[in-house]
Amino acid sequence: MSFKEKINSYDWNEITKTIASKTTLQVINALQKEYLSIDDFMALISPAATPYLEQMAQRSKQLTQQRFGKTIQFYIPLYLTNSCINHYIYCGFNHKNNIHRIILTDEQILQEVQAIKQMGDFQHILLVTGE
Repeated sequence: MSFKEKINSYDWNEITKTIASKTTLQVINALQKEYLSIDDFMALISPAATPYLEQMAQRSKQLTQQRFGKTIQFYIPLYLTNSCINHYIYCGFNHKNNIHRIILTDEQILQEVQAIKQMGDFQHILLVTGE
């Protein structure tokens, strides 16, 4: 199933209603949990959560520092293909864009990896593709 098919399988009107129906008590309960469910997440993005934005920002900052420290990590993209079936207006891989399409072979991927190694000590590689 493609990403588009998965997204379209949801009843977004129902999800919107569920989010809008969340109460202050549900927001408070979600804020007190260590692990959140999808239902908790919906409470935290609901209108009822508006008065708790600063509290959520502080918790986010604390969790980020706990998990990653005070570091900035860089990644380097490795473009495997620019082929795509979608036509999102914001995307350079848009199917309607009149550009040359390519899918790297295994040999070309290895060449790209070698080029990345020569650029420096990157610890994180982002694999980029279309759909």
